[in-house]
Amino acid sequence: MDIHSIVCDLLGLQELKIKNLKLYKEKTLRAVIYAEIPLIKARCSTCENQFYEVHQWHEKIIKVPPLGIFQQVTLALKYPRGICSFCLKVRSAQLKGIHSKFKGLSCSFVELSGRMMEEATCATASRWFHCSPSLMWKVDQWRMEYLKSKIYHLPKTLDCSYMSADEVHFLSRRNKKRKTPFSPRWVPEFITNLVNTKHSKIIANASGRDKSALERCLKELTKDQRLGVEYFAIDMNQGYFSAIKKLCPKANICVDRFHLVQMMNKYVDKVRSQEYRKAKQSKDQFQMTMLGPSRRYLIMENRNNKEASLEEMDMLNKLKIINDNIHNAILITDYFNKILDHKSIKKFRVSLVKWYQVVRQSKSKIFREFSFKVKKYRRNIEAYIQSNLTTAVSEGLNNKIKVLRRAGYNYTNKKSYQNKILQRCGFLNSSFLETNHLFWHVNTPQI
Repeated sequence: MDIHSIVCDLLGLQELKIKNLKLYKEKTLRAVIYAEIPLIKARCSTCENQFYEVHQWHEKIIKVPPLGIFQQVTLALKYPRGICSFCLKVRSAQLKGIHSKFKGLSCSFVELSGRMMEEATCATASRWFHCSPSLMWKVDQWRMEYLKSKIYHLPKTLDCSYMSADEVHFLSRRNKKRKTPFSPRWVPEFITNLVNTKHSKIIANASGRDKSALERCLKELTKDQRLGVEYFAIDMNQGYFSAIKKLCPKANICVDRFHLVQMMNKYVDKVRSQEYRKAKQSKDQFQMTMLGPSRRYLIMENRNNKEASLEEMDMLNKLKIINDNIHNAILITDYFNKILDHKSIKKFRVSLVKWYQVVRQSKSKIFREFSFKVKKYRRNIEAYIQSNLTTAVSEGLNNKIKVLRRAGYNYTNKKSYQNKILQRCGFLNSSFLETNHLFWHVNTPQI
């Protein structure tokens, strides 16, 4: 193997005759390769037959991948336009390795920069490859769309027995249909992500956070995969419940501890607000101080609040003695947290009956309302206890998505945002898809 073939293979180019190689080491480490396609090896771009006569020679500057320590490498390519022996017309020579969309870039350069942008931002890739950020953004968008439409598929060994779904905020748009001064000025938009908790990957996503959004995600799975779902963790979104019951009839829907405690804390805060208003009317300064909005987390997290000082805990104990409603609310929340610690369904049911009795004895309308919600989702809570499946993986991926959005200075194109989520948090990347062939050829352009 000669040096010409080695350089061409390293850069992902067709076999060329290299005439000269200039290396610049003074200011920037860059290299210029002067090469040409010999008439003997030139092929017609239409029928791939040989030329029997050269009509004229053309030159083209192409950006190719880095070569060793030389980060900026360009190829000055000389190629013929000749008379085809079969077409009997003047045709351009076939240029393999030149990208069909970005004709000033080689396929190998586009694939290499695209792989880098799977883990880094477009701005980082532009500094590394000495290109404009807008060009890198276009390359990244094209590559994600190409992979999704031509190559993307889920792994054959994908275990879909444990799944979860959650929404992530996309952006808030100004409400153009605002009819009254009390209507919201901004309308939030969301994207629903379908998560495989066994692999900690996002399988599919769709615009919205309703029934149809999750249905579109679930339809990405085969019928056998949907029937194989055993447990499905979600928040208390009724649209998600309907979609899962429709497309995954064998799945047990889990409502995890995080969302239950979150809902319970809202009811505790309602009790605090109610008692704060009473204290304000009676002008009880101590209770006003302890029940103010700034102290609400002290009451909500009283059992596990390790950051609270001794003085604050003493004041909280004093408040329990003075205010029966707050004391009852704290007892009910503590007992409910202990119920969720159970690992046995039988013990959970026995403890839940006792918890219902405590709520009734407290005579709190607010907690009676919460107990009705618990009754409604009792089977889903039991599924959580049985499987120990939570939305923790979904919430962790949501955090990763938010970091991604901040690194990209927010996204305004929803399709681009969805593809980027699948690329960073799913299977839409070269780690799971075979993309080595893209180094050499992507629909050779007709020049």
